[in-house]
Amino acid sequence: MAHNALDEKGISSIVQSPEIATTASSGGGTQPKAICLQQYFSEESRNFQGSALKKTTRLLSNFIPLGTGRPTAELYPWTSSDANWPTFLNKPNGPEGRARVPSTYTLANALTYGAALGAPSLVQFLTEHMKLIHDPPYQDWAVCLTCGSTSALDIIFRTFTDRGDVILAEKYSYPGFIESAALAGVEIQPVDLDDQGLSPDKLGQILDQWNTLERPKPKILYTIPSGQNPTGVTQSQKRRLSIYEIAERHGLIIVEDDPYYFIQLGPNAASEGGNPEAVSRQLVPSYLSIDKSGRVIRLDSTSKILAPGLRAGWVTASQQVIDKYAAYHDLTTVSVSGPSQFILHDLFNLQWGQEGFSTWLQTLSLKYTQRRDITVAACHSFLPSDICSFAIPDHGMFLWISIDVRMHPMYAAEGHIVQDWCSQVEDRILTLGLANGVQVTKGSLFFTKKSSQEAELFFRLTFAAAREQDLAEGVRIFADAVKAEFNYRGSLPRA
Repeated sequence: MAHNALDEKGISSIVQSPEIATTASSGGGTQPKAICLQQYFSEESRNFQGSALKKTTRLLSNFIPLGTGRPTAELYPWTSSDANWPTFLNKPNGPEGRARVPSTYTLANALTYGAALGAPSLVQFLTEHMKLIHDPPYQDWAVCLTCGSTSALDIIFRTFTDRGDVILAEKYSYPGFIESAALAGVEIQPVDLDDQGLSPDKLGQILDQWNTLERPKPKILYTIPSGQNPTGVTQSQKRRLSIYEIAERHGLIIVEDDPYYFIQLGPNAASEGGNPEAVSRQLVPSYLSIDKSGRVIRLDSTSKILAPGLRAGWVTASQQVIDKYAAYHDLTTVSVSGPSQFILHDLFNLQWGQEGFSTWLQTLSLKYTQRRDITVAACHSFLPSDICSFAIPDHGMFLWISIDVRMHPMYAAEGHIVQDWCSQVEDRILTLGLANGVQVTKGSLFFTKKSSQEAELFFRLTFAAAREQDLAEGVRIFADAVKAEFNYRGSLPRA
């Protein structure tokens, strides 16, 4: 890895480069093609078509990314990298790698097979972090590194569910969770949301009325409580306490997937940094922090607060769960990438410490608050308010745009088809936006259960991936696509 400082042009190119699918190189026209192996595919793989969300990330040379929740490189805490080569290899011209502070976790440690739990010094730092921020109120909790939350969900499904089981989740949720559940053969029972997130009344009603003679009662509730993906709503402390009480009463395990927890938007983002205890007081108490019985499995990620390419996160749960998690980890991914652990160890233990990490999180919140405010102002300026509505998030990186399809000039004629027709409208808006240089994400990708009876149309916008100076223009292009589809000319046409 040669020294590589990113200039503004380099940052822009990273921001605008989605995942690129690689294909096998051709050996020339004279060589035979591989035989067809599709007949050998498992039933699972025959039915699995890959991530629907990532397929929406189009490979275009110039577009404004308001769709993918991938932080811009401008918000990574690193701007360059250094490495040293042995003297018997040719080295590129450039500065030598920086001298490192002596450490018990060395590059040699990082480049060998690692422990399933993670590097001890890194796990120790994260355990201290969890104690300072969440302080779980029971004795035998522990931390294990993960290869990101989607990988962690796969192991959680293996640990706690059998094919045919039912789990509970918000009505709209993270596609990685939805697709992981489908692969595990698990059905999702959606729970309605309101302006504070998952509804405890609806959750309690579902569980109280569950017919255990027909199917076993769900044992897992999956929730994204802060800056929920895709709606952006955050559960209040009172809401979390109510949901936790229901979990206690019905014997539920709560999977708390909380990658946006530290991305506070608004006044709290400007509060004093550098003090983990002060940061903790500003945050809504997590489910982990109110968990007295060890029924919460909390997932944290570096993807939204450091860099997604690290493919690293951590799970906090009771020791019995961590032991089982590590056993699966040891046999599947083995461990988090050693170089990623080395980078994190260097950042946390040798550079930042707990106070530096807290300062970074508050700095990040300030930057995201600026981006949110620009995006919200553009939405107020460009989106037709009689068609589009949204709530202003106080955590995370998403705006959930609700579009009233009843205002469409063809609704009276086509609306009886409901969701099929809504999907066509959704596709046309998405396509027109892409054609004019903006990428947004279709709301239908986040439906935990498709309904042919509900006339629902949403788009998720993110203010994380685009350059700050492009946010307003991206919203304008999206708004123009909505207006064109609805034949909007400053006032709604008569149907």
